[in-house]
Amino acid sequence: MKRHEWSETERGMALGLCASERIPLREISNIIHIPKSTVYNIEQRQTGISKPRTGRPKKLSAGDIRQIIRYIRASKSTRRVSLAGLKKLFQLDVHENTIHNALSEAGYLHRIARRRPYLNKRDRKHRLKFAKEHKDWTVEDWARILFCDEMSVQLFMERRTRDYVWRKANEEFHPDCINYQKRPLGVGLMFWGVFRKGKMGPGIFFNLAKGETVNSTIYRDQILLGPLQQFWEESFEEIQMPIVMEDNAPVHKKVCIPARESLGMVTLEWPPNQRWPRGETRRGEASWSRGE
Repeated sequence: MKRHEWSETERGMALGLCASERIPLREISNIIHIPKSTVYNIEQRQTGISKPRTGRPKKLSAGDIRQIIRYIRASKSTRRVSLAGLKKLFQLDVHENTIHNALSEAGYLHRIARRRPYLNKRDRKHRLKFAKEHKDWTVEDWARILFCDEMSVQLFMERRTRDYVWRKANEEFHPDCINYQKRPLGVGLMFWGVFRKGKMGPGIFFNLAKGETVNSTIYRDQILLGPLQQFWEESFEEIQMPIVMEDNAPVHKKVCIPARESLGMVTLEWPPNQRWPRGETRRGEASWSRGE
């Protein structure tokens, strides 16, 4: 028979058959496929629990693991410390894989940090309010929306790196485990496009002079009173009242507001996309320009 560690269930079956005192040990061995000697030992010990065994002590104690976990949970930066950094910081004479396995057993995984737009508490409340107000919208309701937005098509941008964080399975969107996206700077062009359910609208590049930036006047003249108005008017052929969705970028305000009112264009009140803390680059700044 193949030798291995017999489970407590198998040992319990052997103990129960032995208790009948009618079945020989050899027959019990054939029934449950456990060696006769093992059955005899189980009968003598009168328990299905294995004897405690000595083994090699773990190189990382429970206290070491608790100390490492307290450290990595301290802040956003400590969540991103490497295995080599942990080994050096705590002066551990173990292999990095040992640290990794110990943290995995404690439920802490080494995963790529999720990328999400930065949202302050006020913006989060606005988004939650918007979601609750529109949670009962049907497919037909959303089919009326004309989704439009701008994006920068840039060259020579810095390549994004992947940050690994220590987190539990349910901490995927913990604030310390998220990389807040910021639009990278570079040289390029601004592109605008629009679509709705079942229909792709026009997409064009802004016509900007060298060094010129997109403002509300340029957006009104090149987009709002041009391809956007045309696509909006064409949508009336299939939609009773199309609704235009634009984000809260500064270029959509000022002179664009009375232009929409004169057309009778209905817009969807959309919550803020992202607002960077003071001193950081906000969406719509520094990248909405025509480079060389």
